Amino acid sequence: MTPAQKRLKDLRERQSRERQRMAEIGLADELTDEMRSELDTIESGTPDLERHLRAAQVAVESEEEEQRVETRATEPDSEMRERVELRSKASLTNYLLAASAGRAVTGAEHELSAAAGVTGIPIELWDVPQPQEEREEQRADTATGSPTTVGVNMDPIRPAVFAASIAPRLGIAMPRVMSGTYATATISTSLTAGAKGKGAAQESTAAAFAVSTATAKRVSARLSVRLEDVASIGAENFESALRENLSMALSDELDNQAINGNGTAPNLAGLLSRLTSGTDPSNVVNFDGFVDSFASGVDGLWAMTARNVSMVVGVDTFRLALKTFRDASDGNKRGDMSFADYAMDHFGAFWTNKRMPAAASNIQKAILHRRGRSGIRTAVCPHWGEVGIDDIYSGSAAGERHFTLHVLLGDVILVQPDAYAEREFKVA
Repeated sequence: MTPAQKRLKDLRERQSRERQRMAEIGLADELTDEMRSELDTIESGTPDLERHLRAAQVAVESEEEEQRVETRATEPDSEMRERVELRSKASLTNYLLAASAGRAVTGAEHELSAAAGVTGIPIELWDVPQPQEEREEQRADTATGSPTTVGVNMDPIRPAVFAASIAPRLGIAMPRVMSGTYATATISTSLTAGAKGKGAAQESTAAAFAVSTATAKRVSARLSVRLEDVASIGAENFESALRENLSMALSDELDNQAINGNGTAPNLAGLLSRLTSGTDPSNVVNFDGFVDSFASGVDGLWAMTARNVSMVVGVDTFRLALKTFRDASDGNKRGDMSFADYAMDHFGAFWTNKRMPAAASNIQKAILHRRGRSGIRTAVCPHWGEVGIDDIYSGSAAGERHFTLHVLLGDVILVQPDAYAEREFKVA
């Protein structure tokens, strides 16, 4: 159950309890002072309760619509189903053994490489779907690296945990592109129109285009194995654990670069580096300051209502929001709703992720995302999708193999810069 669904459930339960209580009081022959006071409290809170219910319902419907869109976008056609089946037959072990022996892969591995148009390991090998029961076990069985102690009854290898990806949630598309510099163009100056009198001509004006380009940069992950480890590991999920961990390591760094890359080689130019920094605030943010950071995001073009404005903040900022109440200055009356709860009821989204940059001099950055125009690409990070295997022979004398996987990515390009803004909060 998502936070929005839980909020709606709680509000409906409260509404049911209050209606039941009003019915019970209505059956009484005579109202006591306590009953009158209770009725007054319920009646005075009913308008706000109805508003909360409507807002919660909108939030749930918005989540469900996004999920339906995502589901429709990811439903495979017949060609994709055949390719997924081919992936399930391919094995990372066969790729690594072939590389160790200096020969080309055969069978399902060869067919998958040919279909992907690569000579090394196809990046889509990491997308193999698994049955539900296997996925449940896999979540508990991802690798943390080669252990130093092994045995015949070794427990399945446990996972390294990475933060969830936030680039897709911020609308950063990642299309796979062909060889060559990637370029995208957006109309920066529109044509003109105007009311004209009888017989008056409308003169044409030139439209202008803003063209942005990105060249390939490399994000790599490295795996080193010893022949002795392969032979003595004693864990059935050795291959799947390594595959999962290597994939997640690549994904983690990719997402970090897409958000925090400073553009200085070899780093990508991430989303934050593309946004204009504001003036550092001099006071620790309070309840009204948080509200203003959202309200100023409504621009009538990319955000028509507060529900079109979402924000991802650093962990320190989110912790502060959990402790910030409107009447916090009164030590005896802090209210019953922190800003974090208030934001969930009134705005598009308010959340945090470990990948957001830490506070510097008590100032922490946040990303505001105006998402009121569905179906329009707002940011893009192209990828060339190549994965290679290096260092085949250098460790052979010691029985070691080093496998380095590469993903080629381009800088993040803001196709529609007005859909984003940077916010700064003083947190201490």
